[in-house]
Amino acid sequence: MSTITIVMLLVYLVAFGGGGIYMISKSMNGGKSGAIEGKSEGFGSRFGFVLSTIGMSVGVGAMWRFPMMCAKWGGGAFVLAFVAICILIVIPAGFAEIAMGRKLREGNVSALGSVAKTPGKVLGWACSLEQTIQFGYFPAIIAIVVVYFFKSFKGMSYASDAEGLFESINGNRLLIYAIVVVLLIGVGLISMRGIQGGVEKICKIMLPGLFIILVVLAVRVCFIPGIAEGIEYYIKPDWSQLANPEMWAQAAGMALFAVGLGPGILLAYGRYTDDSMDIATDFVTVNVVQLFICLLSGFIIIPAVKVFEMDPLMGKGIMFVALPKVFATMSGGAIFMGLFFLAVFFAGISSHISQLEVGIQAFEDKQGMKLTRNKAIISVIVIAAIAAIPCTWSDTLFALIDNVCGNILYTVTALGIAIIGAWVIGAKKIREEWYNNTSAVKWGAWIDVLYKYLVVVVLGYFSITAIISLF
Repeated sequence: MSTITIVMLLVYLVAFGGGGIYMISKSMNGGKSGAIEGKSEGFGSRFGFVLSTIGMSVGVGAMWRFPMMCAKWGGGAFVLAFVAICILIVIPAGFAEIAMGRKLREGNVSALGSVAKTPGKVLGWACSLEQTIQFGYFPAIIAIVVVYFFKSFKGMSYASDAEGLFESINGNRLLIYAIVVVLLIGVGLISMRGIQGGVEKICKIMLPGLFIILVVLAVRVCFIPGIAEGIEYYIKPDWSQLANPEMWAQAAGMALFAVGLGPGILLAYGRYTDDSMDIATDFVTVNVVQLFICLLSGFIIIPAVKVFEMDPLMGKGIMFVALPKVFATMSGGAIFMGLFFLAVFFAGISSHISQLEVGIQAFEDKQGMKLTRNKAIISVIVIAAIAAIPCTWSDTLFALIDNVCGNILYTVTALGIAIIGAWVIGAKKIREEWYNNTSAVKWGAWIDVLYKYLVVVVLGYFSITAIISLF
């Protein structure tokens, strides 16, 4: 392993791992939140908010897509670009969206409608619709993860035909749909317990569990013969990529949507934060920890796959085809494979919960359906279960709906919220009156400029390209 690779490895561990642990420890010292001015239950603490938001951001896609993109687009150079995008775009937009949720204290329809009238209400409904549909088809991937987890109890004999196993599981549509329905009901039951008793509590269990499992797997992977070459392939910087516009576009796309900017996820979570919480510092913590978990996932996946001379850029097949073959060569491989898919399950469920939380906003909103929380949850589950039928039985429809919801609606709603925040409410007002007043760091006017111009322009670009991709 070259000296520069070792230096980069140490930088990752100290900067993102140590920094994340330090910032989480600071949030653990934050005060209680509890009920918010008698209106609704809030997060029980800053720590609970931070873990819940990290859970929202670290989904199944982040655990395989970020490492793959890092390996493809210059290793350390891609990480540098990702961090730059987070500072210049994600943080200004994230601060504002969480602050809007906290200040307006309503569901998406009423909150956005109160500042942007009818267009705001339409945008609020679009946010809930997009997340409700995603809530329906997203579990199809988690369902396959569940099957692989239980397969690990039977040993690794099937790994010799990993491709055939994946095709067999993916082709069993009835089984996948049955698991999807169980997952929808399970997440619904969690959410029915409320923010503190459901969302926050489950994330306090799953996120530490996810982190511990990833650390154990990363240590185990380090003992694979020849792994140094794989690590070097993964993180060695290719600085020439910094001059590649496509790499920056990929880094921006990954960074913008990894932390849930639009459609109203941060707005929904901000609604449940206390007026005294330092939401700016907490959101920076979320970004640091989320990046560390993505990098840690990459240390497990990319070097191991590279050592065994498989394609590290093979997409989601890297989880279901390549990794079982890698684990099959290890002593105790079935145990480690089970742990890996358990970690992916934790990441998927914690992210899935946030989709439901946004989905129910319009149904329980006073300017929406005006349902109770439990009735809103049941309504979203029924709609999602119906939406999951075509997505589960047809890969073509899955891809189409994923493009419309996960790409087009996602970016357009993110743009709409940014325009309302930056231009209708005002970037300066949000900064000075809505989050700087509780922030340990007093953010300057430069962040207003980034929010009003750079964020809106970049989200506008992604919205236009997403719409064009449909034709």
